[in-house]
Amino acid sequence: MIEIKNLSKSYKVGGNVINAVDKVNLSVARREIISILGHSGSGKTTLLSLIGGLTTPSAGTVTIDNVDLWSISDDELSRLRNRKINFIFQFSSLVPTLNVIENVLLPTVFSKDGTDKRPLAGQLLDTLGISDKASMYPSELSGGQQRRVAIARAFINDPEIILADEPTGDLDEETEADVLALFRTMNAEKGITFLIVTHSSEIARQGHKLYVMNHGVLSQKDIA
Repeated sequence: MIEIKNLSKSYKVGGNVINAVDKVNLSVARREIISILGHSGSGKTTLLSLIGGLTTPSAGTVTIDNVDLWSISDDELSRLRNRKINFIFQFSSLVPTLNVIENVLLPTVFSKDGTDKRPLAGQLLDTLGISDKASMYPSELSGGQQRRVAIARAFINDPEIILADEPTGDLDEETEADVLALFRTMNAEKGITFLIVTHSSEIARQGHKLYVMNHGVLSQKDIA
């Protein structure tokens, strides 16, 4: 489903070249949960951004269902992302002028399939323990509650792929467990493929395969 070959991203900082992602190769099959473990600054967020087509690589390719992301137009790339990919960013990025249910439903504005997603939105909010916050605005929520809204939003369009950047970073242990259980359910029942980057070894072990990223280099590890 996802094929990454010799993928690199370099930045110039002063007179130095920083290899944020360094010749990464990775194959992800449909329905897999891939965990990428790494400390802050290891390059894992940059890698996720490259896979999602948000950042242009310095070298290498990202192919999703046999489509090279960097061989198509910006409009085609946007349509591919809208059809197949959703993101859970490290920061919630909610729209402050929309309430919770409106934020969750926001991606449906661009899907144009005519399906009423309000029942699914309510179900997701209930699963994440914030159904009572549906009419509230982001400024009225805690950071953890905002994160749960962002997680619900990521599932609203039934994506094929979820790219999750520290998805449980500011959640308590109980809610973290609920979120990971939701990921496993969506993977089993809807076949969603997950790439999860995290600094938590415990969360990383929840995946089918575990990779470690260090100074831009990706290597596979056994799940202990």
